[in-house]
Amino acid sequence: MFYDRERELEKLEEVHSRAGSSFTVIYGRRRVGKTALARQFLKGKPGVYFFVGEKDEALLLEEFEEEVKRALSGYLPAYLKPKFSSVEELMEFLLDFSKEQKLVIVFDEFQNFRSVKPSFFSPLQRLWDTKKDSSNVTLLAIGSYVGMIKRIFMDRKEPLFGRVDEWMKLKPFDFWEAYGFVKGFINVPPKDFVELYSVLGGMPRYLLYLRHYYGGDVIETIEKLFLDEFAPLREEGLNVLKLEFGRYYRSYFSILEAVSLGHVTPKEISDRTGLKILTVGKYLSELTNHYEYLKREVPATEDPRKTRKVAYSIRDEFFNFWFRFVYHNYQHLEEGDIENVRSDLERNFPAFVGREYERIAREFVRRIDLGFRPIRVGRWWHRGEEIDVVAYNRDNVALFEVKWKDLSLKDARKILRDLERKGSLLPLRGKRLLGLIARGIEGKEELKEEGFLVFDLKDVLFLR
Repeated sequence: MFYDRERELEKLEEVHSRAGSSFTVIYGRRRVGKTALARQFLKGKPGVYFFVGEKDEALLLEEFEEEVKRALSGYLPAYLKPKFSSVEELMEFLLDFSKEQKLVIVFDEFQNFRSVKPSFFSPLQRLWDTKKDSSNVTLLAIGSYVGMIKRIFMDRKEPLFGRVDEWMKLKPFDFWEAYGFVKGFINVPPKDFVELYSVLGGMPRYLLYLRHYYGGDVIETIEKLFLDEFAPLREEGLNVLKLEFGRYYRSYFSILEAVSLGHVTPKEISDRTGLKILTVGKYLSELTNHYEYLKREVPATEDPRKTRKVAYSIRDEFFNFWFRFVYHNYQHLEEGDIENVRSDLERNFPAFVGREYERIAREFVRRIDLGFRPIRVGRWWHRGEEIDVVAYNRDNVALFEVKWKDLSLKDARKILRDLERKGSLLPLRGKRLLGLIARGIEGKEELKEEGFLVFDLKDVLFLR
């Protein structure tokens, strides 16, 4: 099922239209839709698609030869039966073939060459350097493990360093793209969708599970997807990340679990995991910059380069949920104690969704017209005080509280009064606007008439 990705397709078409050869890397999480994008791009073009499975080179070559025969049968003489003794020989054949015919070459799960044939990278570099100028190839290398892909192509010691012309990081659907995607195959009420998005994020493959597992109750859907003995996503986090992190995966997992539980500063993480603070710092840097699973946050009013007020959060909704409710309860799940895990879920899930709704609200504020263009949008905290959304420029400040609940008019006014108090603590000048973003708000129009920026779930979901 192919959906959206128009910008990515346009970019690939632009690259393909250029004269000569180009080398593009497409990378991103497993299940994000990289293969679907490549196959969509291949339609109507002379091209070959190779999946690099983790198997012996001879077996891979058999599959690759069949793909060459199938995909290029209309371009090769009938007497020619492609036969290759190595992947290098295959690549040389395709580069030479492209001198007469523009060709797309796709290697899916390219990082698997590290285990199948690590020596392939050096010959590929030599072939590319010597033949790309006389060839006419659009070469796509697709990778699912961000750390490995960065190492192969960005490490100065690696043969393929500096050979990539274009980088494309394929991201999960954002909140609004995911809603449009889900609406294409199932009707999910807005409240349920926010809760399910907080669990599955914008990964197309995960969202497609809702076709078969969503029956109108979110907790039951989560139980079927994650908690039951044969739940399809119960082992997903382990399967995806264990290979990414290698033999040190337990330390990375401990840190991600700690962050999902709300231990978000280096000291809190150190105390929770028992890892030394310097070790935690090293892992946090890798998880943030190399693997891109964590996000480093500072208060919206402070300079990220100077402040010591740092908090970490898991970028991906799916992994945030998986570490908080699955990995954290792994022993209970292994022992078949589903009731204990379900109890944890029912007790803590509303607050979990509330934090995700805050992230959605910050993106919502970035996209709406505030009457001014903010230079920064983020969260603010100081000595136990917190404001969920702060947006500002030199002359204007907009502050929002976010609540994943239905508010009475009385509750809304109380929250706005407290927001005004907290706003006085900010080191910002300019015209002040106060706002509220909740699941539902009684008297919304009345509050708007009084000059407040007030939005409920319908406003957020049906963003214009």
